[in-house]
Amino acid sequence: MKKQYTAIVRKSRLEYVAICLELNVSARGDSLADVEKNLRTAIELYLEDLKEHPETVVSPISTEDFIEFIRDTEPEWYKEPGEGLILRPLEVHEVPSYA
Repeated sequence: MKKQYTAIVRKSRLEYVAICLELNVSARGDSLADVEKNLRTAIELYLEDLKEHPETVVSPISTEDFIEFIRDTEPEWYKEPGEGLILRPLEVHEVPSYA
């Protein structure tokens, strides 16, 4: 059975950006299908590289890097929260898992 990985996909101003949370591997694409294909390829290449270099330490994305990813891909419709609010909206439709 293949291991499954979780990805977050966001639409930035110019393209779609995806990041695999467990491996901290990212990809870009012009459409959802394109970014999914590119992320699958990036994960496969990364896993192949790990086989060649087993000394590589694999670590999930850090909280700081994840926050930077969210900020860098902030949707155009986002507005600063109103006075007295500290929560920021995050539009989530589906979190895909890749095998």
